[in-house]
Amino acid sequence: MLQNLNMEVFYLYPPQRVWQVLTNRQALAVWLMENDFEPRLGHKFRFVHSTLPGLEGNIDCEVIELDEPRRLAFTWQDSMMCQPSIVTWTIQPVVGGTKLLLEHKGLIQKAIKLNEPIQLSQPWQGKFLHESKAATQTLAPNNRSSVFSSIPVGRYKVLDSIVLSSFLNGGWDYRLNEKLPQILIKYCTI
Repeated sequence: MLQNLNMEVFYLYPPQRVWQVLTNRQALAVWLMENDFEPRLGHKFRFVHSTLPGLEGNIDCEVIELDEPRRLAFTWQDSMMCQPSIVTWTIQPVVGGTKLLLEHKGLIQKAIKLNEPIQLSQPWQGKFLHESKAATQTLAPNNRSSVFSSIPVGRYKVLDSIVLSSFLNGGWDYRLNEKLPQILIKYCTI
């Protein structure tokens, strides 16, 4: 399953200033999340997402594209994801300011089927399932065990990463339209 988010935002500031809020560790911490980011190709860094109590909030990332001050891309993988998603920032100078384009491609892993053998030695990361609305049938009890007799068999899909879903469903909009403009005024000097 592939879920994409594309956003376009205009700022009344020059491209270099917008680049600074995307690549400065302290500015990122204020408008996005605590981090150990460095604008260096191949740099592995971590965002610490602390707004969801009880969940591990680390998002592991790696800079995969760096073209100052035009384009920045990094991987994004939290603890519920089997594969990383990709965050790409594109900065375009326009009359009166800068257009910032965000593309966040959210790669979601495949689900396991309950009617297939499950290896208990496999890590459970990314194996959380919920029943789809498709028709299901129930496993018939057998003589060996009735533990699984009430588990429906049918089509299942993976629960999305909560952190990734929060960003793809309004989190980026809030940060780019509410928080980032405040940082452009306060934290950057040209």
